[in-house]
Amino acid sequence: MGKAPARPARFLKTHYIIAALIPALVIVLAITGFVWAQKGITVVVDGESLYMKTQAEDVAGLLAQAGIEVADGDIVSPASDATLVDGTTVVVRHAIPVVLDLSGERIELKVVGSTVADAVIAAGADACASLVTEPALDAPLTAGMTITASNVFVRVVQEEAAVPFETVTKNDSSEPYGTRSIEAPGADGKILRVFRVLVTDGVEGPRTLVAEETVQQPADEIVVVGTKRTSAQVTRSSTPAAPPTDGTKLTVATTAYAPGVDGVGTHTAVGLRAGYGVIAVDPSVIPLGTRLYVPGYGYGVAADTGGAIKGNKIDLCFDTRAEALAWGRRTVTITILQ
Repeated sequence: MGKAPARPARFLKTHYIIAALIPALVIVLAITGFVWAQKGITVVVDGESLYMKTQAEDVAGLLAQAGIEVADGDIVSPASDATLVDGTTVVVRHAIPVVLDLSGERIELKVVGSTVADAVIAAGADACASLVTEPALDAPLTAGMTITASNVFVRVVQEEAAVPFETVTKNDSSEPYGTRSIEAPGADGKILRVFRVLVTDGVEGPRTLVAEETVQQPADEIVVVGTKRTSAQVTRSSTPAAPPTDGTKLTVATTAYAPGVDGVGTHTAVGLRAGYGVIAVDPSVIPLGTRLYVPGYGYGVAADTGGAIKGNKIDLCFDTRAEALAWGRRTVTITILQ
């Protein structure tokens, strides 16, 4: 006769089933626990978005897992020690190192931004219309770039200037030859000019004339020159004239010419017919109408001018070309008579 089992067969089967289920349950719990620990996080780095799953507990752990480096000056939101929960969005903005030359002052910056304007603002400057930068304000930032910024604006300047008067000469045949008198004094006029001036960092640049207006017309000076000649002025003595006993001495270089020869005109600058006794001068040295004594030539009157007659130089008029050639070029000491 066989031996009866110590326990019912159904209890034995239940025991074995439970023993088999426990390991399977442990595996399921481990797997589901891992899944429950995963969190879905959105990471935005310098404008670029990334979605990832992580078991990291805080932002610092997430950034380390993702290999995202953070340095001084960078912005991380939420803070690095903030706890992560499913659905968190983490924003990282890296600072860009640039150099700003602001009106000659060199400033090294780490800018959290994307354009030159952001760097200007980070330096505490006003990115207004008067600020001119190179590159332009809307240019993108790049690491290590140098930005030059100058404060530039336009200033309008008004200035009053004098308009010199002209001298008008009138010949008067009733007045002795060579005399000069002022019939009407001259007076300068006035003109108002408006300039546009470019000012860079407080320093004025080139001026551009934009408008001008004459506010007072100049008045011409009218000078009357006598042209009436006496017989002593038109006759030529056959004997050398005696030198004067008084007058002012002046050493000059002399040349000679004859009227109507070699392109020379027959009338003088004051309207007198050219001939012996007429002397061309520089009016700034010897005024027109002044009587002169020239050794070897005699007496004459400063009654003509010439483009080549400048400074201490005079040109003597002779009646013929042969006489002019015979005189040639000489340096003499003349006498200026009162």
